[in-house]
Amino acid sequence: MSDNKDLTILLTLWDRVSYTRRWMAYGSKVNLPFKVLIADGGSDESAADLLSNPGNFPGLDYDYVRYPYDASPTHYYAKVLDALNRVETPFVVLADNDDFYLVEGLLRSLEFLKDHSDFSSSRGIIGGVRLAANANRPELNNVYGENVSFVRRVYPDKSNLAPTAVERVHNYFSSYRANWYDVFRTEQTTSSFQVLRDLNTQDLILSQHIPMLLGVIAGKVNIDSNLYLVRQLEGLGSCDQKETRQNGDLFDRMLLETWSDDFRGFVNVIAHAISGKDGIPLDEARRHVKQGYRDFIGPHLIYDLQGQLPPKGSIRLARNVISFMGPVGSALRKLYPPVQRALSGRTNGRKYVPASHLAMTDNDFKMISDFLAEPPRASKDFQRTKLKE
Repeated sequence: MSDNKDLTILLTLWDRVSYTRRWMAYGSKVNLPFKVLIADGGSDESAADLLSNPGNFPGLDYDYVRYPYDASPTHYYAKVLDALNRVETPFVVLADNDDFYLVEGLLRSLEFLKDHSDFSSSRGIIGGVRLAANANRPELNNVYGENVSFVRRVYPDKSNLAPTAVERVHNYFSSYRANWYDVFRTEQTTSSFQVLRDLNTQDLILSQHIPMLLGVIAGKVNIDSNLYLVRQLEGLGSCDQKETRQNGDLFDRMLLETWSDDFRGFVNVIAHAISGKDGIPLDEARRHVKQGYRDFIGPHLIYDLQGQLPPKGSIRLARNVISFMGPVGSALRKLYPPVQRALSGRTNGRKYVPASHLAMTDNDFKMISDFLAEPPRASKDFQRTKLKE
């Protein structure tokens, strides 16, 4: 049984059962002391076979709930909201089955929030891991392997300490930190997903921003200097490869018929939250949201579109988008040559470090690397639960 009664890890599933088996094995290995609530909206029934018997993972205190298939964003929002309403602890953290949370990182964030009521969420450093293909054991590809490399920081690691909601929202847009993975008070996360479920945003990129921004509006965001989470990058069915890119890049998505309604709803709910928190007029709050989004989206549009143009066209596009961005564009214009060079040579902006090159002090990364080097106990058991292609 879990010995921490304050935090629940909400693990949301959508197939990739080989990752789920690995996530549960990792949780058993590190002795997760928290309650785990598993909300399964996948199509692969082998997940139910694996998780319906708690005896398969005796070291974990978890509840498994089988939901209807997540056939659309609507189903996913409803699933998460229902699961949140089942959480009995005062704090909650969302997890995917390709995440590796550090117990000490979760505990630090939990204790911080208990002592700081003006903060809405807390986390530490988010790193990343990539697994090379297994030449001798191809059935283990993307799940286990000895050839592992890490990214030390996937997102910026500076806390958002601005005193007003407006300032925190601009801070969020100017330096995206992905507070999706933070420890939150359960009441706040439930409220955010209630808004998202009711709004029923179809654009997955906008929908991801809604609970994160509502959290930023609710209070300050703490990020400490310790490793907190390691996410698998470039894995099977990863979010940036599949779900969020299934309708094209950012520019393509803005041309969809549903995008205007999605963006209008996005602006309205964020503006209402800002207006209520800071006591400013709603129209003023809307202006702040729109300007913040312009500042956020500009560099991403440059990145998505510059590869589709000849060099001179790419330069002209970058200049136009920078001009479009207003005050942030003015600052970027001064840095334009290095910005353009960085974009033109960018693959994904990440510097991978082989596990063999990690410093002796990188104990948390080494623990994950050692875990990933361990193959399943029985290859046939693994193959029964591997991802459906």
